[in-house]
Amino acid sequence: MGGGIRVGIFGAGAVGAWLGVLLSGQGLPVVMVGRPWLVALAGELEARSIGGRVHRPGPDLVVDDDPAALGGVDLCLVTVKSRHTDEAAAALSKVLRPGTPVCSFQNGLRNPDRLRAGGLEPVLGGMFSTNVFRQGPRFVQATSGPLTLDARGLQRCPAPIEALRAALEGAGEALDLRSDIQAVQAGKLLINLNNALCALSGLSIAESLRSRPLRRSFAASILEGQRVLRAAGVAAARVGKLSPGLMARLLPLPDALILRAAPALVSIDPAARSSTLQDLEAGKPTEIDDLNGEIVRLAAEVGAKAPVHAWIVAEIRRLEAAGLPVPFLSPEAIEAAIAARRLR
Repeated sequence: MGGGIRVGIFGAGAVGAWLGVLLSGQGLPVVMVGRPWLVALAGELEARSIGGRVHRPGPDLVVDDDPAALGGVDLCLVTVKSRHTDEAAAALSKVLRPGTPVCSFQNGLRNPDRLRAGGLEPVLGGMFSTNVFRQGPRFVQATSGPLTLDARGLQRCPAPIEALRAALEGAGEALDLRSDIQAVQAGKLLINLNNALCALSGLSIAESLRSRPLRRSFAASILEGQRVLRAAGVAAARVGKLSPGLMARLLPLPDALILRAAPALVSIDPAARSSTLQDLEAGKPTEIDDLNGEIVRLAAEVGAKAPVHAWIVAEIRRLEAAGLPVPFLSPEAIEAAIAARRLR
């Protein structure tokens, strides 16, 4: 499969490792560059899809902690956290062959531009919409959703993109090629605003969506985010089955109603935790600047207001500085703080 196409993955944490195992299991030669812990697990890696299908890598999988291992790849997927994008660009510009296509499957709106500014080209924006978490050497898909990529990739580098799409389809996943990739990324940003609320409360994604105070806080975050994006002239596309606007209307409903109206919102693997929460619990800096902080930045650029997101960013920064154990807030305290700051 893939006509000899070799795929590299830079930043193989949960998302990157899950993708790498899937692609390798479909016969693509894959090189994953990650932390030493990933290298230590190389012989045991597997991935589980949300439907329960277990994937194991093929014999050509290479796992390394040196970016130089990516020197011969034909396509490179970047899955690092946003705060490491500039470092990724610097490392990849030294090892990738000129013209090697790079796909950014990262949170936020600005990472493709950061990679281009670091000397990489062509760079294709993408969107990875599902949550993946690690259980030892297994990487588990906890939520469903599309994997999306800039459709211009088919014109600019058809062979590697077709190979990527075929391998994903063979693994039971779809690669959705979109001409409006920036709008897709903006839509994902709105849906991803629950990431920080999980981190503030210390709750798993499923627990947060079963908490009506946090659902109301999530709805308020979406509505403020929509106002700011519109003011900045940024279109936001629907990601998955529910549009952000519809989600904002459904989230405040009583528990019994939302279970009937949108069961997918609460049918999430109970072990799934948001990436921001995982970073806090590991004592690491978060990528809050590219999540809620992006809304604050856009608001400042266009003279709009984003008091809810400004408070969320400040609180995440406070928890980062507080260290371990993380002094989480109750869902009721979060809702009260957000309600006091909402624009009427």
